[in-house]
Amino acid sequence: MFVAHLGMERHTGLLTPTGWFFVADGRPSALFALLAGVGVAFMTRRARTSGDEVEWQRQRIRIVKRSLVLYVLGWALTFLSTPVAVILPAYAVMFLLMLPFLKVRTPVLLGWAAGILLVAQLPVLAVRQEIGEASPWRIVPGVGELLTGYYPAISWIAYLLVGLAVGRAALRSVRTQLVLLGVGVVAAVVGYGAGALLQELFRPAPDSFGELLVSTQPHTDSAVEMVGNTGVAVAVVALCLLATRVPVPRVLLTPVSASGAMSLTVYSLHIVYIRILGDDAVWYPTSNWPLVALVLATFVLATAWQLLWGQGPFERAMHALIRSRPPTAQPTWASPPGPGPSTPGQYPTAQPTWASPPPPGVVVPSASTPAAHAPAAAPPPGPPRVAGPAGRWPDPHAPGRR
Repeated sequence: MFVAHLGMERHTGLLTPTGWFFVADGRPSALFALLAGVGVAFMTRRARTSGDEVEWQRQRIRIVKRSLVLYVLGWALTFLSTPVAVILPAYAVMFLLMLPFLKVRTPVLLGWAAGILLVAQLPVLAVRQEIGEASPWRIVPGVGELLTGYYPAISWIAYLLVGLAVGRAALRSVRTQLVLLGVGVVAAVVGYGAGALLQELFRPAPDSFGELLVSTQPHTDSAVEMVGNTGVAVAVVALCLLATRVPVPRVLLTPVSASGAMSLTVYSLHIVYIRILGDDAVWYPTSNWPLVALVLATFVLATAWQLLWGQGPFERAMHALIRSRPPTAQPTWASPPGPGPSTPGQYPTAQPTWASPPPPGVVVPSASTPAAHAPAAAPPPGPPRVAGPAGRWPDPHAPGRR
């Protein structure tokens, strides 16, 4: 992301110091979106495991709140008027579009992602060809995030769906990590390779709709480009998981993991940094030193912050804004006690469950003491007791009580 915004490509060879910078065009934002889906999988893991509808509803509310916060923050960063197309407003809309898919099974989820990649490109590319790259419609709130912008949510949600599927996998398993790596490499080769082959076969006219459909240029949003981007993102996730299995690489990658743990903070502050540098730092860079300074400062400050305070400042604020308390459990019984006196041996088969210790004065029955629920023993034979005043026992010294 930093390279895409501030990098100056001085060389052309892939293995040269800056010749690889082209890799950073378009793909970091796709990785960002895919990781958003992984994050949603982590958020909803408890609800998915328990199947508790109350917990599902709680997580849906949290996602809606997160979307609102991201939308407001995204437009605040957009109003800084940097050359960067801020992804956060579109990101917020993608979260909302994810809500109907939260409980969908993983194979069906991947099927939806494939269908969206194939179909959504048609309206997105048709509208883009009609309005042009520089149209003001690309940044109109609502329309821009859904269809006309740099990150059209109706097609980019496919990245999040794939991320949701990845986040549900057993990511600690070496087998899963190797499978993800293989699938990612294959998807990248198929996507970019299919685009190159179709361009060679059909040779579409420049700037035509057909050219957009087979283009693999960054941010084209064609199906072939997005499949390739998805493969790269999945492969990167798998490589990171594999690298951190070994202690030495895990320690060396601490600055990277610390920066990733506070990605919202890092992203937002790097937009502010670009505003301070000015537009020419993006459009006409003369040096890579601003990029180097940004990378080093991010690694050092993110690592120090994580060691001292843990969660990043923006992430801490987000957590506070979307926080919701789990529902408080009430005492529940397997079956309610029937009216009137119970028969011997019949008493509740389940004990009350409390979110906290019972309040003073509340007696919780125990299954190990069924006698507490048994009917009182019959009084011994003898002359009948005479009822006394309310609240008092009969006088034992009264006539006939000896």
